[in-house]
Amino acid sequence: MAQVILGKNQERRLRSGHLWVFSNEIETLEGSPEPGGEVHVLDSRGGTVGVGLYNPRSLIAVRLFSRRHRPIDDVLFRERIVRAMELRRRILPVESTYRMVYTEGDFLPGLIVDRYGDYLAVQSLTLGIERRIEAILDLLMEVAAPTGIICRRDSKSRAYEDLPLLEPILRGEMPDRLDAPYEGYVLECDLKAGQKTGEFLDQRENRKQVAQEARGRRVLDLYCYTGLFSLHCAAAGASSVLGIDRSGPAIERARRNIQRNAQTRAVEFREEEVEQALERLGREGERFDLIVLDPPSLVKTRKFFREGASKYAALNAAAMRLLKPAGILATATCSHHVDAPAFLDILRAASKSAGAPFRVVRVLGQSRDHPVLLAARETAYLTMVIAERIH
Repeated sequence: MAQVILGKNQERRLRSGHLWVFSNEIETLEGSPEPGGEVHVLDSRGGTVGVGLYNPRSLIAVRLFSRRHRPIDDVLFRERIVRAMELRRRILPVESTYRMVYTEGDFLPGLIVDRYGDYLAVQSLTLGIERRIEAILDLLMEVAAPTGIICRRDSKSRAYEDLPLLEPILRGEMPDRLDAPYEGYVLECDLKAGQKTGEFLDQRENRKQVAQEARGRRVLDLYCYTGLFSLHCAAAGASSVLGIDRSGPAIERARRNIQRNAQTRAVEFREEEVEQALERLGREGERFDLIVLDPPSLVKTRKFFREGASKYAALNAAAMRLLKPAGILATATCSHHVDAPAFLDILRAASKSAGAPFRVVRVLGQSRDHPVLLAARETAYLTMVIAERIH
């Protein structure tokens, strides 16, 4: 096995539990490590730091899979996948739609597996995983016994690993659309063409918390996608719900999800750019009791933090202006570059711009099936703030 020798004191973060070796932390290479191949990582004194998968074309040059010298083989992948499944059975014992494997949070960097009832949706995000993906899919078929698997290789984040966007890999049967049980509802899911793996599963607990505020309220759901916040709020007794998203296919699925699960509720969906909708609603004098604001990540890299933070502030200020006194704003960021303290600072700026004072009711994170690796802040990427307009 080729060896990666770290510079002096560069092992400290890794010794604390982080799994990433950055290219500028490497002093020398011994042997000729293949791209995507196994490497033995040593500190400057020759002590073992761990074993990982190497990518010379990535800023993250090595992702560790073990703290001791052992092969990264089918045995390791089986152990980690089984352990990840056991965690989900423990924390979500009656559910069958959830994130089954969450990259570093399950000590499987670069691999995501989402379960949708009898089907699995997989994302291959790193070179090391890509080189082993066929064997991983075979293991998943054996261990999880799904009806079908789709491995999506269309994530833009693959560019950080210098990986091309490729056609999906299929195992077993995979319909164009499927019905998945989720928190007592039945959702129509598109695992082949939907965003990410088909749905956003990381807001599970947050949707329930927001729904507790919805009874008797007029709700606006921005970036609603397939309408899961809208569905929860409608089922909780909202007087009306308006969901807005730019994606036509997502809006059509949202309508079908409501028709199937909350047909008698007053829910409307519109295909529209959210920024334009905010401007239009403000111009029309519309006001709401509860606004959900769940945009895509606006800070992809730390380099663009200031630009992205400005966009978050503008969006939130526009939403704040549409709230009635005592109205509730449930707003989220899904960028690990914007942690909870930074997001609260953004919301303070938005509140000042909107000329509306708010108090924080709750600060929430990602759902339990997206476990955070304590030493890796990057695995804690989702923050939702529920705040109340005071007057």
